[in-house]
Amino acid sequence: MLEDVDLVKDESLKHLIQVILCLCTTRYDRGLGHGPPGVQTRVTKEYLREEHLSDFVAELLHMLVTQYSDTKLIENVLRDFASKVFTDKDTKVAKAYSRFFVVISELEPKEVLKQMVHLQVHLDSESHTIRMSLIEAIGNLIHNFLAMDNSDSAAKSMHAYYDIIQERFRDVNSFVRVKVLQVLMKLTEPREGSAITDIPVATRPLLINLAAGRLHDKSSIVRRNAIKLLTRFLETSPFLVFPQDKGSLSLRYFESKKRELEELIKSKFPTEMIPGIEPTEGEQSGQSAPVDAMEVDDATDMDVDEQPPAPPAPVEPAPPPAPDEESVVPMNQELQRLRQFLKYYTDGIRFIRQVKSMVATLCELLASNVKGEVVESMHFFVEAHRLKMECAEEGVKKMVHKIWDKDTGESEVGSIKEHLMKSYYQVYFEGLVESRVETAEEVANRLIGLTFTMTLAELTSLEQLLSTMVGKNMVPEEVVETLWSIFASKKKEVSAARRRGALTVLSYFAKAKPDIIADNLDNLLRVGLGEYGKKDLLLARSTCVAVQQLGTSKRTKGSLAPSHARLTMAHPMFARLRDLIIDAGPSLDWFGFAEQAINTIYLLSEHPDVLCGELIRLIASSIFEIKSPNAQVDDVADDLANALNIDERSQDHIAAGTEQPAGDLTATPFDLSRLCFLVGHVAIKQTVHLEAVESEWKRRKHAEMLEKTPRKAAAAADDLDAVTGTAEDEFTEAITHVRENELLYGENSLLKSFGPMIAFICSSNRTFKDQILQTNAVLSLCKLMCVSSEFCEAHLQLLFTILEKSQSPVIRSNTIIGLGDMTVSFNSLIDQNISYLYNRLGDEDLGVKKNTLMVLTFLILNGMVKVKGQISEMAKCLECEERRISDLAKLFFKELSTKDNAVYNNLPDIISNLSHPATGVEEESFRNIMKYLMEFIKKERQTENIVEKLLLRFRNADTERQWRDIAFCLSLLNVTSEKSIKKVVEHLPIYQDKLHEAGVYKSFQDILGKAKKLAKAELKTYIEEFEVKLTSLHDKCVENEATVSNAVTEKGKGRGKAKKESVGGVTDGMQDMTLGQAAGQEEMDVDDLIGGTRGNGTKRGMSVRTPAKTPRRIKVRKVRQSDDDSDDDDAEEVRGTMESPFEVQSTRRSGRNQQVGTATKPRGGLKFVETEDEADDMLLDEDEDEDEEDEEDVRPRRPQKGGMVGVPRWKAALRNAGREVREDDEEDNDVEELPEAGDGNEDPEDEDDDQEEDEDEALIQSPRKGPVRRGVRSAMPSRAITKGAAAGSWNGRSSRLR
Repeated sequence: MLEDVDLVKDESLKHLIQVILCLCTTRYDRGLGHGPPGVQTRVTKEYLREEHLSDFVAELLHMLVTQYSDTKLIENVLRDFASKVFTDKDTKVAKAYSRFFVVISELEPKEVLKQMVHLQVHLDSESHTIRMSLIEAIGNLIHNFLAMDNSDSAAKSMHAYYDIIQERFRDVNSFVRVKVLQVLMKLTEPREGSAITDIPVATRPLLINLAAGRLHDKSSIVRRNAIKLLTRFLETSPFLVFPQDKGSLSLRYFESKKRELEELIKSKFPTEMIPGIEPTEGEQSGQSAPVDAMEVDDATDMDVDEQPPAPPAPVEPAPPPAPDEESVVPMNQELQRLRQFLKYYTDGIRFIRQVKSMVATLCELLASNVKGEVVESMHFFVEAHRLKMECAEEGVKKMVHKIWDKDTGESEVGSIKEHLMKSYYQVYFEGLVESRVETAEEVANRLIGLTFTMTLAELTSLEQLLSTMVGKNMVPEEVVETLWSIFASKKKEVSAARRRGALTVLSYFAKAKPDIIADNLDNLLRVGLGEYGKKDLLLARSTCVAVQQLGTSKRTKGSLAPSHARLTMAHPMFARLRDLIIDAGPSLDWFGFAEQAINTIYLLSEHPDVLCGELIRLIASSIFEIKSPNAQVDDVADDLANALNIDERSQDHIAAGTEQPAGDLTATPFDLSRLCFLVGHVAIKQTVHLEAVESEWKRRKHAEMLEKTPRKAAAAADDLDAVTGTAEDEFTEAITHVRENELLYGENSLLKSFGPMIAFICSSNRTFKDQILQTNAVLSLCKLMCVSSEFCEAHLQLLFTILEKSQSPVIRSNTIIGLGDMTVSFNSLIDQNISYLYNRLGDEDLGVKKNTLMVLTFLILNGMVKVKGQISEMAKCLECEERRISDLAKLFFKELSTKDNAVYNNLPDIISNLSHPATGVEEESFRNIMKYLMEFIKKERQTENIVEKLLLRFRNADTERQWRDIAFCLSLLNVTSEKSIKKVVEHLPIYQDKLHEAGVYKSFQDILGKAKKLAKAELKTYIEEFEVKLTSLHDKCVENEATVSNAVTEKGKGRGKAKKESVGGVTDGMQDMTLGQAAGQEEMDVDDLIGGTRGNGTKRGMSVRTPAKTPRRIKVRKVRQSDDDSDDDDAEEVRGTMESPFEVQSTRRSGRNQQVGTATKPRGGLKFVETEDEADDMLLDEDEDEDEEDEEDVRPRRPQKGGMVGVPRWKAALRNAGREVREDDEEDNDVEELPEAGDGNEDPEDEDDDQEEDEDEALIQSPRKGPVRRGVRSAMPSRAITKGAAAGSWNGRSSRLR
């Protein structure tokens, strides 16, 4: 019956079975026929193996204890549970026992507590399910038994169990960490009818710190529960008990109360009368200090009468008389009471500062992609704001950005947007205290206060949030009426800032309901554009922004934007705007007002060009003293040209970048700045107006088409893009013609003369030195350049010059933004000079750098600029000190990774530029950047290609820093596929001479370690064999590097001053020597690793050794072209040696024509030349057969008619020199070299520096041909034979001598 899950759910049947089992256990010695242990055996061996019987067994044991007073069975079952061992594979049994133990700990905590000594071993169990049950059982013991026991033993046990809970915060399993947080959330709940929780006050600070640490946990579910726990700590704070505090946890309030108590204690109890007050005050200082749980515990548990004895009073010459005992007792009681209050507020300050320290992390979690974390963070800040904590303001303002979050769910119920709107409604509309009914005026004041403290980005998000709330009818009408009364109030108490804030909030509301503005348009004109607006241009600007809500319209997908009603030119609003623009005093606020006024005119006026043209004529006439401001447009243009002394010749000066004396101007720089700003903004808005006209034409044509063919309305809607989407239709062509040829170059255009004027001011920055004038002139120039491609091309170089040389960050930022707009309009013009934009990523001003990054991000992600090698400059921004810049750079690369392998294609260029000595970054920054970028390489094919490209880069890497960078990038890749691993093995000869560098070797160790873990089983043996060879090579390379270093040191000691060699560079070459060019006796090759041989049967990798003391000879190499040309052709080379105290080994190298310095052996012969340029010109073709090359006489060829190529006086010395290599034994890899005939010119050790060059030339010897053993390979690049050169070069790298 118990095996049936449905029968066990029957309560009556289950109860009967439990009674029967209890009777069998207590009344019958033999139980169920198996003796008294029969029930226990069935419980442990059968019942507790089924998860659905866990509750049944726990209730059975509880019945035995409560109704039959039998504890023997429960003790035996718990001991049997303690003796069991659970593994990760025992999931079913572990779940059954876990459920049983949790339930029995809740039903019989006292009996479980007796057995906890034995059960604690499961805290280290391999099964995380068992560990979770232990943690939950400990919580039940504390809540149901220990917290209600006031004995000392219970207090000690409770502290011990809290220590266990604190240790489990660091459990390796995230589910256990979650269970710890959930248990603590249960313990923080106040008991019924009381505000007391199960967590001691002394333990709370430490638990808060541990919970705050879990905010950085790698598991999102742990972070979410940590936020929940911290919110619960706020709700159940012990510092909310005093009614006079009014439920506030304000830091300022607590600090003020603490100061009052300190002053009260000092005034009532001077230190000379009451000993011990001074140490108490020192302990209770307001400084933030780390919390020690034991110290707090001792201070909390200590009784008032058991205060620590006061230190002895200092010895004074005349101590004051002791007061009467009757007066001391009341004084001591009052002092102790004041001390308790002081400790209360001090601990409260410590708690508030703990919460404040975690606000920054919680603000970061608001930007998480996990919905649960975002929602719980919102709840935390709402609760903190309810408690009047100042630190909550930052989080409340940050969460407003979540209004832009895109919810993917089918319903908005429970979405992040919905939670955000509810949170803001609780914070600003329901009030800070739940029991208090807030009035509409108080709600309005809070909303107005937001406009004072938020940034521009936050205000933009707030506008979207409030408009959405208005659309959902979440804003009461009383609040709207209160805001209008504040705006239109004539009371002097209403400040200008408060009036502006009310209008700003109303404009946010009007975005969803334009009737809010339309119904109160008269108030706007009377106040905003009337007497108050004249005094406060910022209020006039806000009025223009609010009025613009009348022209907003939403476009539905698949249709044109609907047109809005425009006002006639006779409307009083336009007259007020014109008067304010012309008559406003000299204030910087004028520019912001003028911008919004022009926007309003172009949005709502029937003929905005007429009104704006009149404004320009009036302002220009007042500046240049033109007598007839109402004259025709061309007359005004001529007068402007004459006043500014601008003609065709002045345009030449502007194009050339030179200055020309300006005309006689009587206007102030501020007046000229206003004119420049007005001209530029009117030009750009006129362009927008033309686009609106084009859209209106298309809309009308589409409407006419629908009227003519109503039956085909649906098909016409589908073909809407055919009407509106083409760029070559008649409407677009007409508008483009007006824009390109009429606005700035038309004969009747008012802007015709202002373009040269503005360009003239920008180019004459020494004449027009005013900063405001230059800023507005450059801004207007950028706007004019966005109008016409011809004007843009004519002044593009001037704008680039301003961008590079301007000292003003504002001008540079405006220029960058303007160039971004020009790129959208005229892509071909800017794309050729895109490097000017990338250069600003290195600007010293962070604002310019941020704007540049944003502009380039927009252009690249929208496909307007091709991704090129300069993208490495954007990668440098990942390590910018400014947090916002680095976050923008991360966002850019994250979005770029979704664009068709864009990061993968540009990764080689990024690595090259970042590791380059001239353009690169610090090594630590390089590693951080590459760690981030390599995360986007996920495809196996991409990994294989990058591995090969990086390995080949070792050839051209010159410095150890570049070696480390390449190896580090390789270690970041998942080299786990068979192809990737084989590429690492096959390219061993390329990087084997770099293994002595510790960073390079460590990176390859990491590569192999990762490969062994993730690679397939059949590859592991192959990888392990390669790892052994790699380790052997590393050890020998390190040993040889040490040998080279010692040789250099010993030679320097023996010879004193090292002699400079003009040929071969012995001294300098040894100092610059790398390990691959040193004397390695047993260099490895890929073919050696896999046991391969050469085509003729000889073993690969045989070494060539020379005696320690050999006659000085010239280095000679013989290059042999392989028959099978591949990407990496093999070549044989044979070289002589110069005097060296160490051995030289040769190995196989790659390349068809190897050239070292100025000595070359190109396919046919050896030429000696004097310069590197001659060496490049003297490459000869080698036509000999491969079999004949082994017997070729490697000597300088005879000169042609023009004489011997190179230095003629070397000829005598070269004829008598030679080298012979012969094979001694098949089993011996050493090749003996025959002594060479010298010419008797040995270097004396004490020779003067003046004779070195001549003697070096005379000492150069020519090698003779000798039998060359097949299979001998050289790893050393041949030396340069250059007159007067200390070292040559090989493939663009510095050559080094072995």
